[in-house]
Amino acid sequence: MNKKLFYKIIIISVITISSTFVSCQNTSKKITISEDTQNEISTEENEVNEAIKTGEKYLTKNNFNEAKEYFNKAISLDKSNKDIYLKIKDIYLSFNRFDDAYFIIKTALTNNIDIENMKLILKDISSKFESINMNLSIYQDTSYTLPNEVKAVISGESISIPVTWDNQVVDSSTVGTFIYEGFNEDYGRKVNMEITVMENVYDKQIGWVKDFYMDNGKLYIDLDLIEFYLGREEALREAIKDGKAGIDENGEYFLPAPVWIRNNSAAITKYQIDNNCMYSLCSATLKLDNYETSGTLVNSSYDNFLKSFNDTKNNNARILLVWVDIKNGSVYKISEQYLP
Repeated sequence: MNKKLFYKIIIISVITISSTFVSCQNTSKKITISEDTQNEISTEENEVNEAIKTGEKYLTKNNFNEAKEYFNKAISLDKSNKDIYLKIKDIYLSFNRFDDAYFIIKTALTNNIDIENMKLILKDISSKFESINMNLSIYQDTSYTLPNEVKAVISGESISIPVTWDNQVVDSSTVGTFIYEGFNEDYGRKVNMEITVMENVYDKQIGWVKDFYMDNGKLYIDLDLIEFYLGREEALREAIKDGKAGIDENGEYFLPAPVWIRNNSAAITKYQIDNNCMYSLCSATLKLDNYETSGTLVNSSYDNFLKSFNDTKNNNARILLVWVDIKNGSVYKISEQYLP
């Protein structure tokens, strides 16, 4: 019932009640509504019912926008009538239009209609929605914050919706699988994020630097991996295995330097470099004279490493040999290997 008719009924009621006190002859006056007012109320109810029926007809033809227009029209004719919201909600549910039913009850709440009951109905409709389930794997001790928005299918359309998480910051201190829950109030969607925290994987390799470059904003190093043996006994033993050790005048095996390098593959291995990678180069490479040995490792910068690589890139007699420390597939430390 709209406000205009409501006020008209109130005024008539007040006038009728007042006349009861004025008249001493009849103390049981009956409150009545004029025929014109009754006709207006009846006309309004007919308009509401007609709008709802028309909206339902459009639903049967899958004309959802038109149906929505007529349902909204019915509500606008009598916004305070909770039965209208409930009737439209039931119609939508009968067509399995759960999102539309949810929005109708949300509208009732916005209009302050039967709030506690509407909240219960809203919760019931929300329980019929499928949860949005996602999964992600991260390594232990990785910093990760759950997304502010997720993709959801609402009324057949894929859109991004905001999510309020019970706990948005992921605890990655313990290896295992954990479930984080979130919710979207506007669309009544529950969100589950399954996080698998994996144990960190470490590796260390050595190789000749073939390339050092940026690609799509990420830094990479290409290595020709080798087997490296340092120390006279170990190096000599491996050289003998390969049949490459020298023989002196006494018939004994020897090597001119206490190092042996084996390279049985021409394959080049590509590694991504972490943004916080640490670099160290030999004092000889940096042309520093204030160190006792040329092989002393000195902490370096990215710029110095890049310069040293460019200086040796086209010099086959001087190629950088480096160790790379790898964590979860990404290089976090690069150290030059001095060759005596």
